[in-house]
Amino acid sequence: MRFSIRGLVVAFLSLAQCICACLVSAADEPGRPPNFVIFYCDDLGYSDVGCFGAQGWKTPNIDRLAAEGMRLTSFYVSQPVCGASRASLMTGCYANRVGISGAPGPGSTTGISDGEMTLAELVKQKGYATAMVGKWHLGHQPRFLPVRYGFDQYYGLPYSNDMWPRHPGWGGKRPGFPPLPMIEGEKTVIAEMTPEDQARMTTDYTQRAVKFIDEKHQRPFLLYLAHNMPHVPLFVSDKHKGKSQQGLFGDVIERSIGAWGRFWMP
Repeated sequence: MRFSIRGLVVAFLSLAQCICACLVSAADEPGRPPNFVIFYCDDLGYSDVGCFGAQGWKTPNIDRLAAEGMRLTSFYVSQPVCGASRASLMTGCYANRVGISGAPGPGSTTGISDGEMTLAELVKQKGYATAMVGKWHLGHQPRFLPVRYGFDQYYGLPYSNDMWPRHPGWGGKRPGFPPLPMIEGEKTVIAEMTPEDQARMTTDYTQRAVKFIDEKHQRPFLLYLAHNMPHVPLFVSDKHKGKSQQGLFGDVIERSIGAWGRFWMP
């Protein structure tokens, strides 16, 4: 990951406190508690979105969220590594203390500590529906998966999409990695991801997220949507190729980031 998306972790560490405050407030006031949607994108740079100066591609929905909400421009991280950053995001704790000291790969036998409370476990105490869609990277063994940590639903990759034997940067034959799986709940639904599967991945994630919102909109919910893109290897569907002015990277940003906000914006 580049610094900026890891930098967003501290903004989201504050999210734990924000959620706690919102839940306490909701308990004291009549009406429905707030919903929470966390967008997380792998290897997204600070200036890769329009509201922070991106050029050559468009991110209108996220720009509108920034314009109508709050932008956080200074933050710190527990570690500049994928898994560790996500551990801090989920728990609000220093990553090493909760069992993640780097970026666990397919050969790892460790994962997030089961002694910590995640954001999902926190809100479930208040009756929230919860879902995680996308890259987890806090351990791929069944006992470390999101459904064991407060999420009712999970669909995504257990770790980075470059931990893959078909990595094009290695001529499509990267040694030392097993087939890359797609997991739903605790079941492997795609045993071996192909380039075509990776090209559809952002669309699949988005559709899963929208489906969850459609199904759970009558009750309070927490949705954690963690896109693998634009982490390399980069893929985008044929429908979105050539849409930006900056090649494949720009196309990927427009698709993975540009779509954010369509869930609820008129």
